[in-house]
Amino acid sequence: MKTISIVLSLFVLLLMAAPGAADSASISGVTPKVAYTDSSVTFTITGDFNITSQSSLVIKLMKSGLDDNKTTTVDSVSASQIVCTFSKSKISDSLGSNTEASRKLVITSPDIPDTVYGTDITLRPAITLSSVNPTKARTNTDDVEIAITGSGLSEIRDVYLHNSDEGNITKTDIDVKSATKVNATFNLNDKELGTYAVCVKADFGKIVCDDDVEFEITSDAVGAIEVSSSPSDATVYLDGVSKGKTPITLSDLDVGTYKIMVKKDGYADWMRSVKVVSGKTESFSANLEVKTAATTATPTSTPTTIPTSIKVTRKQTSATPTPWPSDTPTPASPLDALVIVGGIGLALVALRRK
Repeated sequence: MKTISIVLSLFVLLLMAAPGAADSASISGVTPKVAYTDSSVTFTITGDFNITSQSSLVIKLMKSGLDDNKTTTVDSVSASQIVCTFSKSKISDSLGSNTEASRKLVITSPDIPDTVYGTDITLRPAITLSSVNPTKARTNTDDVEIAITGSGLSEIRDVYLHNSDEGNITKTDIDVKSATKVNATFNLNDKELGTYAVCVKADFGKIVCDDDVEFEITSDAVGAIEVSSSPSDATVYLDGVSKGKTPITLSDLDVGTYKIMVKKDGYADWMRSVKVVSGKTESFSANLEVKTAATTATPTSTPTTIPTSIKVTRKQTSATPTPWPSDTPTPASPLDALVIVGGIGLALVALRRK
């Protein structure tokens, strides 16, 4: 009995002297596995984590084979999960000018060896949408293909149209052309009219919708406009776009109001505002008037006023002496003698007639 007591005592002492289980960490999964530069990224790391000093825990995104690139502290820690957030600027700085980069996620602590997640984390530039073409199509159209342009589109897996009242219209086909262009096909049969935001979804679930890149589903009600002219062979413009020569029928037009202009060299332009009604054809005949030569008004020159110099004579205040009469006689004018001779001759003619 005494022997048994001694053995038990020794066993308790050994247990008390034995060191506690060493800190350790093992990673079984990380989500997400792709980070984009347009926002901060929160990683959820799952596994077994026996870590005493949680405050010293650091998560790194490291370039393979190089020193650590970017680090962050943890948001929360449990025995099976670690949550940490990398800021937008850290993701962007880590990617740099690359179109895509791979990084290792590493858990570090003074109490444990570095623990590396076996699957790379992929960094990508932000997904942006800039335009869509065409911008609208009619409802009840079987196949409508639209081209979406932007950036970061190389890994797009889905495209859909979103309207908060009508829900989503999912593509029937997709063709990723490049990192800047994606084509998608939609079936618009029985789809509601309205304006829809264009949305794209990348692998790993990244979704981008842009309210400034919109697609409109319009009515399938259509009408037509028939235009003739005198003389014919005049060019017809519909809302400023040339459509051909008269006579012409513009069919399959959406219901609404249009501006028509008929032009021909040497003739004045003919213009009308036309309302297209569903199922009807509006007919117009343009009687073109010959252009008349414009009368050019001769500009009237404005008389120029030339300033006149005015000579001011200063009034003399002193008395001017009167000159004495000259003693030299004034010579008689020869004209006076001729007048006298002519008068005498006239008198003699008159006496003889008597």
